[in-house]
Amino acid sequence: MKKQALVIAGVGGRGVLVGSTILLNIAFRQNLPVFSADEYGMSQRGGSVVSHLKIGPFNAPIIGTGEADALLGFEASEGIKNLAMLKEGGACILNTPNKGTGNAALDDYLMMKGIKNLTIDADRIATEIGSPLSANMVLLGYFSYFGKPVFSFTKLKDYVEGFSPKRFIDFNRKALKLGYAEARTQHEKGFV
Repeated sequence: MKKQALVIAGVGGRGVLVGSTILLNIAFRQNLPVFSADEYGMSQRGGSVVSHLKIGPFNAPIIGTGEADALLGFEASEGIKNLAMLKEGGACILNTPNKGTGNAALDDYLMMKGIKNLTIDADRIATEIGSPLSANMVLLGYFSYFGKPVFSFTKLKDYVEGFSPKRFIDFNRKALKLGYAEARTQHEKGFV
């Protein structure tokens, strides 16, 4: 099995810990070795939250500089703060209305390192379906397009449907589908 190291970054209240728990449990249900560690301070007040998730034969949960295969920035500024954790050829997925990081020099640097610079306006999509708190599900749906086979859309959808409180199942299902559809559309148009 191929090793995979993921970093999820955001601020308190944006679903970082929920997102990392979902991904951890999807890997665990497939009997894959999985490590997880969270870094957070004043997360309940909008402080930084970073989750490390390693799938495969690793010896420790913390992801160091240049070791992450993918970075999911639930909050763009927090994702940008953690870009140094990505390895060359990795993927950066940011929740932002911008194309790229919003900084041309940084976008050029990522291109030079072979890092895929992917963006989705998860906040807008979640708000349009009437559930701003589902932005994390939009981002996870987007990631599932690229996260095959461990984090395929079907595995993600099946887990979230069993995990979500009843009042959120429809919103979360729709958010996942829209995130996945956006990734597919961007891929078909050659943006990714």
